[in-house]
Amino acid sequence: MPNSKKPFETVFIDISHLDYLLIVRVKALRTDRGFSQVVLTQKMGLSEGFVGKVELFTERAKYNIRHLYLIAKSFECKLEDILPLEQPQHDMVRLTLQRMNKVNKDGTISNKKTTEVIKIEPIEKKHLGKEK
Repeated sequence: MPNSKKPFETVFIDISHLDYLLIVRVKALRTDRGFSQVVLTQKMGLSEGFVGKVELFTERAKYNIRHLYLIAKSFECKLEDILPLEQPQHDMVRLTLQRMNKVNKDGTISNKKTTEVIKIEPIEKKHLGKEK
C-alpha cells in the first residue's frame, strides 16, 4: 500500500527578526563546536529538548536574556560572541517553512520531520492613528 503521508507541508511562522537571527547564530556556533541539540540543552541545565524546540521554529520556545548567559557559559565565550553577526532589518518577519518526513538509512519514511526555512519576508505593521 503506498504511503499516504504528504511528502512535505508548508508552514508560516511570524517571529521577531532578532529572535530568528539569534537562533540561526546559536545553531551555527553549536554545530561549529560539534554540540548536538541535546548536549547544548544539558550544558545549559534546561529541560530535555529545549534547544531542539527553539531551532524547530514551529514551537513557542525562544531564547531569552538568561539563556544568552547560559549559552555563552556552555560555549566558554563572551556574551557578545553569541549575538547575531548582522543587525535585524525588521521588527517581525514571516518564515515560510517546509516540513518533510525524514528518510531513514534503510529508505523507510520516519515519523520525525525536518524543517527548512525556504523564505523570509518582513511583516510591515500599520500603526494605529498614523494612516493617511
